[in-house]
Amino acid sequence: MSETTQWIYKSKELLKPIVETQLIGVSRAILGLPMDHFFDRFKTLIQASQNSNFKQLFFESYYRNGIFRGIFAGFSSQISIQLFKQYYRWPMMIFIPKFYMEVLPTKIKEWAPALHKGLAGITIALFESLVTCPFERVKCQLMTQQQSKSVLKYMWQHDGGIKGFTRDLFTGMEVMVLKQVVSWTNYLYWDHRVRYFFKERPSSKLTVQEIVLCSIFTAIPNIIIVQPFDMIKTQFQMENNHQIKHLSIWNAFKKVYLEKGIPGFYAGWQMRFCQFMFQALLTTPVMDYLERQHGIPLEVL
Repeated sequence: MSETTQWIYKSKELLKPIVETQLIGVSRAILGLPMDHFFDRFKTLIQASQNSNFKQLFFESYYRNGIFRGIFAGFSSQISIQLFKQYYRWPMMIFIPKFYMEVLPTKIKEWAPALHKGLAGITIALFESLVTCPFERVKCQLMTQQQSKSVLKYMWQHDGGIKGFTRDLFTGMEVMVLKQVVSWTNYLYWDHRVRYFFKERPSSKLTVQEIVLCSIFTAIPNIIIVQPFDMIKTQFQMENNHQIKHLSIWNAFKKVYLEKGIPGFYAGWQMRFCQFMFQALLTTPVMDYLERQHGIPLEVL
């Protein structure tokens, strides 16, 4: 076999799992997008308005702007975000933990068995925050605006030029990085721990009942730990953010606490729980399949 043939063969072997994870990720996004967006839309609206009456917000949104621009406000931006995210997320979720598992010294892995998941979470979070912050800003603006309008055009006119426009697109970048690091490390850790708790052997498949239980037990710590950061991110990126966008993250947390107390950080938690459960029911079996096929060698788990 010539060197060129060997190189082509190795390239195919490397690209095959990456392409498979990308295609599965995009398919998962298309399948779950309508319901995922519905929960995300009203979670964000509750966080922005601090009105927990879902029924009232639903009908207000419907009567003000109709189905698409009301109930599904921000859907076009959500499509772009989710397709892009799912395209790169799945290869990163599978292969970055595998990379860290291979390069970390044995003693460190014995001392901190889940460290590879934590490092993978931080890596993905930093990358994702940088590339998706403008999309998240536009989505949040669309979801929380009172009157339907072109968000990008409004931001350009309001911010007065390219410098102000760019700065506006990256509003909330700092808190988004913090939220993403907490979210990703938390998710990858608990997903890994809970899934392998239910498995008799690392190579065994999860049953439907186990998938549901995994989704529940992964969702609970996610809501408790991540929701306050998500709440502050929404406050920075929503339409009427004038009172908070110039504050530090610490002062933003303090402001919400003084005005609403601890419950203020968990506004919209019911929508977030439903959203996470819906996502997890789709994600857990896919993650389990891809990890068994292309992830960390089963003999080291």
